[in-house]
Amino acid sequence: MKPVFFALILSTTLTHAGPDGWLQSGLVTPETIRSLKPELGLSAEQEDRMQAIVTEAMAEGSPLEKTVRERQKAFQSLLRSPATTAEQASAALTQLLEAEAPVKQLQLRTLIRLRDLLSPEQQKMAIKLAPSRSARSGEWAGRVRAKAEKLRAEIEALGIPPTQALTARGREIESMIRAGQWQSADEALQRLVQDTQIETEMSVPSPDFQNQPTGETDLDALRARYEKVETQAQQLVSVPMIRQFLQAKRAFEEAKQAQDAETIGRILSWAEQQLQKL
Repeated sequence: MKPVFFALILSTTLTHAGPDGWLQSGLVTPETIRSLKPELGLSAEQEDRMQAIVTEAMAEGSPLEKTVRERQKAFQSLLRSPATTAEQASAALTQLLEAEAPVKQLQLRTLIRLRDLLSPEQQKMAIKLAPSRSARSGEWAGRVRAKAEKLRAEIEALGIPPTQALTARGREIESMIRAGQWQSADEALQRLVQDTQIETEMSVPSPDFQNQPTGETDLDALRARYEKVETQAQQLVSVPMIRQFLQAKRAFEEAKQAQDAETIGRILSWAEQQLQKL
């Protein structure tokens, strides 16, 4: 499942290697450069070339970071199992470290390319101002990452791709992160957390289809109703509601297998009623 908004983009992940460590070596992260743009006096050409470098790095880094996430998940799963031996855990750790190596190499190449676009004077200015700016950005980045990881885990636990509404809002947050707008990203992410109800949800009651009207139940009508429900359901962001719709879909498939048009009609009526609340 694609971790749409919440596996942080490469330009964000560059800070994971330790911004202070990079800074001591004369390198500055993309976010810091963006935040220092007025002080550095970046030209339009410099900004365009930097954006191209980061975009290229993101495209190259996406599959690399996917592999890292998969191996992290496998490693953590092994550690949680009391049956895991030291040899198994060690082998999994080796695989994780091997996956992280090309990401670090990409980070280093990207930072050096960005540094080389700055004049010597701009480099000195960036090194001088970066520590205080990085500290402020780091606080926001930590908050965003914590919220993003929690929300990502909840959405992945659904076992289906995120809805179009979740995807769109995730992309908006990613755009803020790319622009170094950490506070705006944090606020937008907090609104999304509230809308998904992952912090307030209780046990999800099973949908009650029995008392619903059947509605039109001829084959063409049922097909049209289903397609409309399926399209509208892409606007869901509430995790409890999505879980109920997953229950409804399982019941729908069972009724479909039994060729029970009346039950299918009742399930669709329930779904149509819920979607009217959006």
